[in-house]
Amino acid sequence: MDSKLDLNLLSVFLDVYRLRSITLAADALNMTQPGVSGALKRLQQQMGVELFVREGRGISPTSAAVQLANDISPAFEQMAKAMGNINQFTPQHHRKFNVLVNEVVLQILQPLVERSDLLGNCAIQFNPTPKNEEDMLEMLSLQKADLAIDIGKVDGQSYASVPLFEESMKLICAKTHPRVQSTISKAQYYQEKHITLRIRRSNLYAADFFTTEILKERKISAECESVLSMMALVSDSDCVAMTSEKLSGKYAERFGLQVLAPPFETQKVVHQIVWHKRNQHSPANQWLRETLTTLINA
Repeated sequence: MDSKLDLNLLSVFLDVYRLRSITLAADALNMTQPGVSGALKRLQQQMGVELFVREGRGISPTSAAVQLANDISPAFEQMAKAMGNINQFTPQHHRKFNVLVNEVVLQILQPLVERSDLLGNCAIQFNPTPKNEEDMLEMLSLQKADLAIDIGKVDGQSYASVPLFEESMKLICAKTHPRVQSTISKAQYYQEKHITLRIRRSNLYAADFFTTEILKERKISAECESVLSMMALVSDSDCVAMTSEKLSGKYAERFGLQVLAPPFETQKVVHQIVWHKRNQHSPANQWLRETLTTLINA
C-alpha cells in the first residue's frame, strides 16, 4: 500500500460509504459521478483492496471498507472540529438555516422563533419532514437541511440525535359531544367514530403507535395527514381523535374541543433533534441546536 494516501480520496470514500451511492456522493461533494468513481478507483489501487461491490442497483461496502471507515471517521471529525474552532460562528453572521420538522414541532417552534431575539442576523426556515426516514436522512447527508426534528430515534451510524422535548397523547372531542363529557371509558372509545392520523414512519394510526396496548378495530370516519385538519373535523362532528398534548392545549379553545385522558395507557411522544455527525462539532450547527432547545424549554 502507498504510504502517501491522498486525504481527498479518503473524504470521497467516506461520503460514498455513508450514502451507499456514487450518485448521491457526487451530489453531496459537488463532483461528477465519473470523478467520484475515479477517486474510488485510485484509492483502491493505492490500498490494494476492493472497497465496494455491486449489489443489485447499488453498492455495498466490503469488510475492508467497513474497517477503514471506522478507523478514519474519528480523525475526520476531529479535523472538522479543528476547522470549526478556527472559523468561529456567531449569530451576528448572516446565515439561513434549514430545519426539517413535523407538524407539531412547526406549530410550536415557528412562533417562538419569530418572537425570539436570540437569532441576531440568522434566519431559520422550517420545512416539512419527508414522508420516509430514508429521504430525511438523505437531505441531512446532502446538506440540504441542517437539522431535522421528528419523533423516535433514527437508524444509521452517520447520524446523531438528542431529545428536544416529550409530551403525552390526548383524546379530543367536541365540547358539544352528545355522549362524551369530561371522561371517556374504553367501551365508549370503541363505540364512537374516529378521525385518525397516520404516523409517517410506521404506517400505523397515532393511537396504535403510542399505546402500550393492542387496540381493537375502530369505526374510522376519516383519515387525515394534518393534525390541525383532524382537529377541525372533530370540532364539527361527533367523532373522537388522538392527538398531541401540546397542540390540543394550544388549539382546544379555538376549535371548541374537550381534551381528555385516553382510556388506555400511552407512551410518551419524544421529539428528537437529528443531525449528520459531520456537523457534530460545527459551531453553527451547535448554536442552532442549542438555540432551538433554549426556545422550546423557555
